[in-house]
Amino acid sequence: MHTLLKKALSGSPVLGTWVTVASPDVAEALSLVPLDFVVIDLEHSPIGYREAEHMLIALKGSTAGIVRVPWNSHVEIKRALDIGAHGILVPWVNSGEEARQVERAVLYPPRGIRGVGPRRASFYGTVPLREYYEKYLEDLIVMVQVETREAIKNLEEILAVETISGILVGPNDLSASLGIYGQYERPEFLEALRSVAERARGRKPLLAFFAPTPSMALMAYKMGYNMISFSADIFVLVEAYRQLLADFQRAAAR
Repeated sequence: MHTLLKKALSGSPVLGTWVTVASPDVAEALSLVPLDFVVIDLEHSPIGYREAEHMLIALKGSTAGIVRVPWNSHVEIKRALDIGAHGILVPWVNSGEEARQVERAVLYPPRGIRGVGPRRASFYGTVPLREYYEKYLEDLIVMVQVETREAIKNLEEILAVETISGILVGPNDLSASLGIYGQYERPEFLEALRSVAERARGRKPLLAFFAPTPSMALMAYKMGYNMISFSADIFVLVEAYRQLLADFQRAAAR
């Protein structure tokens, strides 16, 4: 079992962030913080699989490299697994059947449809292929995003899929699906978050939330979310420089 899953099962929160800058330096630096995980985002950033592979190689210590694939596609999932991702995150999973589609993409035949050719995942063949084939699931983190009204309605079916080790709620898409984009204080948004937490708690090791702000991170943690992503690299960078400029301008004006 991956150390990330062990930590979550021990009752400790697991903390990380999104990486959208296509740089192994950024991935390495964040792993030295250290963070429990980084999500390398291939859905909403220009990062490609070659760059993602270099970023995974750069990670130090026990930081898990989770690749968010662009879509629920067995081709995309296969490529992420073959470059040695510690885990995958699949967006826009709205039903039990779509969750089972993720499972089929992760599993090798005869249970699934993943093509055999793990390349870096088997450390370029230095791990015998049969050994990798038999043991890769033991350490793999498989997560899906629950981000729509439909997904919340079908949550029990999604959670019933054995290979999935966790779910993640993305507040942007969820609030948009509820027709209240960005209005995180609205009762219907908060009730949706609570509903997911109450129904998912104890069913899977990882119950994750993408937190745009520290206050939202704390709110989600108190609701029972045990895997918290603190914003994303580019947003933290921009906000830090905004604060530096504001501090300087305030001091210079005295």
